[in-house]
Amino acid sequence: MPAPAPKNLQEATQDAVNMTRNLADYHGYSSSAVDPSVTVISVERTGLDENGNLVREAADVDDSNETARLTMKTSGSATDTTPVRKDIHTRLVLRMRVTEKMDNSLGNMHGGCSATLVDNITSMVIFYHTSGAMGTPWSFLGVSQNLSVLYMNACPVGSVIEMDVYSEQVGKSIALLTAEFWIVERDDGQTDDGEGPVYSGKWKRVKKTITGTHTKVSRLEHEMSSEPAS
Repeated sequence: MPAPAPKNLQEATQDAVNMTRNLADYHGYSSSAVDPSVTVISVERTGLDENGNLVREAADVDDSNETARLTMKTSGSATDTTPVRKDIHTRLVLRMRVTEKMDNSLGNMHGGCSATLVDNITSMVIFYHTSGAMGTPWSFLGVSQNLSVLYMNACPVGSVIEMDVYSEQVGKSIALLTAEFWIVERDDGQTDDGEGPVYSGKWKRVKKTITGTHTKVSRLEHEMSSEPAS
């Protein structure tokens, strides 16, 4: 029996948007690293269809309302069943303000905050690799096995960053995810007020600040391998 198709672009993106909001509101450690301004900007998913042909889905995202609105940059609708079946790779871009609660006392984002963001934001691309059906791989997004972060430049409090995350490889039990964080500035003649939403307008990347890799293990596979032999 063939594996169920991954979620369509609309469903997977809505899951990612919901996760950003849950992280921002969560009464736990992760909320200290996520500002409510966080917003999903764009998504791209590539892979092979049932016949082995390369296919691509891409959309700009507006999550200013409760339901994410996807404007397709490729043919088809975001609510169509995805033609992608295997060798899937997903790129997700998010934007967020760096606020005072992330301060390391030197006016920059704390390194632990950056690592928490790499952990949480990279995990979102897995939504595009699973049907979400109970008992299937990655239906619970897996558990972390290894996290590596390279700090290249500071992220000053008050700046806006783009978080570009990508699934290098997602198999049945192991996922390798990557991240690049960039400081961005307005590039549309508008002046950023330092407080308003960051989901609209044109922005340009001016400095790479962080790169990271994240290895995850499918929770289902992890739990099965941890069970004592009967």
